Amino acid sequence: MDREDCKNERFSARTVGIFVIIASLLLLTVGLIILPFVGFVFGVPLLVLGLALIFAPQSKTCQLIMNKVQRK
Repeated sequence: MDREDCKNERFSARTVGIFVIIASLLLLTVGLIILPFVGFVFGVPLLVLGLALIFAPQSKTCQLIMNKVQRK
């Protein structure tokens, strides 16, 4: 694993997180119009999952690689 792999890992996690947030907001909107309880049951956990993917910390391997690169 190198520095470029770490950047790609972070980018892919954020991209998936954005798609999950968009899907959860659509589900919440449709759910609130049709069946409010169902919208909350499925939309809120997806929203939390999307936020977790966006704000997830880097893996320990990537942290070590990035620290090593910064010291040189």
